[in-house]
Amino acid sequence: MFLEGLERTSSIDAPSPNPIDAGEFRRTLGLFASGVTVIAADFAGLLHAMTANAVSSVSLEPPLVLFCPAKRSNFGAGLDRMRGFTINFLRADQEALATYFAGAWRDRAPPPFRFVPAQCAPRLEGALAAVGCEIHEIIEGGDHWIVIGRVVGLHRGIEPHRPLLHFKGRYREVDESSGITAPDLTAVEAEPAHIFYDRGHA
Repeated sequence: MFLEGLERTSSIDAPSPNPIDAGEFRRTLGLFASGVTVIAADFAGLLHAMTANAVSSVSLEPPLVLFCPAKRSNFGAGLDRMRGFTINFLRADQEALATYFAGAWRDRAPPPFRFVPAQCAPRLEGALAAVGCEIHEIIEGGDHWIVIGRVVGLHRGIEPHRPLLHFKGRYREVDESSGITAPDLTAVEAEPAHIFYDRGHA
C-alpha cells in the first residue's frame, strides 16, 4: 500500500553535531498553542481512535490535511489497514475525551461518547467540527508517520464554537472577552513581506 517501498533512511538518522535535549524540545514546542483533536479511523472494519494535536491543514487545491501518529503506537502500527479517517476538533468541555483517547484515563468507567457514521470513517458525535478524509499519502517523519488525507467531507457542530486548546502541557480554553480579527492567511497569494538590508552598512 502506501508504506511499501518507503525509504527507511533519512538525514534525521544521522547523528547531530549539537544534540537537542528531548525534554527541552518538548517544552519549547509546548509554547505553540494548538487545538486538540481525536483522530478516528477504520482499520479494516475496526474503529481506532487517538488524541492528537500534531494536526495541520496542508493545501486548499486539493484540500489536504495531515496528522502525525507515533510509529510505536497502536495507531501508527496499523496504518496499512486504514481505509480512511476523521479529524474531530474537541470542544472546551470535552477534556475528558482528550484524556481518554490519549490513554491517560484513570477511572474504571470511560467518559460518555459515541461515534456516528460519516464519510471514510466514523466521526465523534458532539465535536466542535469534523473533517473526513481519504488517504492521500503516508510519509516517514522520524519516529512518527506523516499521514496526509484528502478531505471529502466536512461537519460543523452547533454553536457556541469554543475549542479545547493545548498549551504548555495543559488543556486551556479561549477567553472570548478579548481578541482582534486576524487576516485570512489562506487567501494570501502574494509573497510575504521581506526586510532588505545592506550588509556593508550593518
